[in-house]
Amino acid sequence: MITVNTEDSGSKGAGNMSGPRRNTKFLMFMIHVNYAIYGISSHLQGGAFPFVSKKLGVDPTTWGYLQTTIAVAQLAGCPIFGRFGDLYGGRAAMTLTFLGMMVENLLVVMAFSGGIPLLFISRAPMLFIHPMTAFQMVVSDLSDEKTRADALAKLNIVSTIGRILGPTIAGWLVEHYGESFTCLVAASMSALCVTLVWVFVPASTKQVDEEKAETSSQNKPSLFDYREILRLLRIPAVAELLGIKMFCSIAFFLLNSMMPIIQMEVFKMSPQEYGYFGTYLGIVYLICFSCVSPLTKRLSDINVMRVSELFVTIGDFGLALSNNYWQAGLAFLPRCFGDGILATMINSGLSKGVSAQDTGGVMGLSLSAGHVPHMITPPIAAYLFETFGYRSIGIGCFAINSILTVYLFRRKDAPST
Repeated sequence: MITVNTEDSGSKGAGNMSGPRRNTKFLMFMIHVNYAIYGISSHLQGGAFPFVSKKLGVDPTTWGYLQTTIAVAQLAGCPIFGRFGDLYGGRAAMTLTFLGMMVENLLVVMAFSGGIPLLFISRAPMLFIHPMTAFQMVVSDLSDEKTRADALAKLNIVSTIGRILGPTIAGWLVEHYGESFTCLVAASMSALCVTLVWVFVPASTKQVDEEKAETSSQNKPSLFDYREILRLLRIPAVAELLGIKMFCSIAFFLLNSMMPIIQMEVFKMSPQEYGYFGTYLGIVYLICFSCVSPLTKRLSDINVMRVSELFVTIGDFGLALSNNYWQAGLAFLPRCFGDGILATMINSGLSKGVSAQDTGGVMGLSLSAGHVPHMITPPIAAYLFETFGYRSIGIGCFAINSILTVYLFRRKDAPST
């Protein structure tokens, strides 16, 4: 019998229950509620952090190093965090993430007295902050292969609530109450998420075979067993999808790592305008993720990936020609649309290519594939921005995504296992 394992991680020797303790629909609802709160909290801190950095005298080069520090912490933590979720369950993974977010926000507040060094130290908790891995793992566990892309798209739709509300709220709070208060509100929301997780989310959401559960628990691999990670990388479809993710992430982080600086220095946005722009992008992503289900029903996976990457390329070309934030906003329409759909299709393909026991690990690898480029692109983006202007970043992104577009159009079908 296949069931959702809801036994408490501290209940040693107990067998799997004959039925799920939590109704799956209600559990999915609570997952979405937590993800929405996380999204708002994340964008509150994200909306305050650039202005904290500006007040502390961070220049574009130092900002690039800050972004690299984030990437190093995330890259180091992603694979281990994914294994941690597979071994100890979604509840433990989510709790670790939200506790990390609380500490991060409090350190940002303390940076006003500690200066730029403490601002760098505030990035250290990013080693444990991997909400996307945790939530995608749980949603993958609760859905089958046919509905996987749709379930992940719905999770992303929920995340856009944070993209829409978070920047606007952050802009208003920063302008009226300051950056410190905004980060304290974000820390409080993370604390609320910890409470909701422990009350409503079972210890594990893995679909397990009752007859094999006891055996697998006795032969549980080590958290730091990198042979398990290498085993996943040897799966051809997983390796190819991760390669595609890594390549398109080069262009993504080349632009996004410098976007706050471009918005403040080139487009001269105030905190509220910065927030409104973020809300606009959230609405674009909301529309994008709503289109995943209709597209996957009408087109093959490879055609969905081709169309989405083509949209990203068109958006990058528009950004290279933009003279103000209105034109940049128009260019972001196709870029966000394509980027959101492509990311969803890659994660759907990765989760289909492994067993239920490895969804956390493969989602961790997916984020790691994005963070490898994140380590090297911020200094490059800072150099391009200071030497050739922000248009050079748009041209670079256009060139990278053009290569990936050609690759996808030359491929006959989507990577499969």
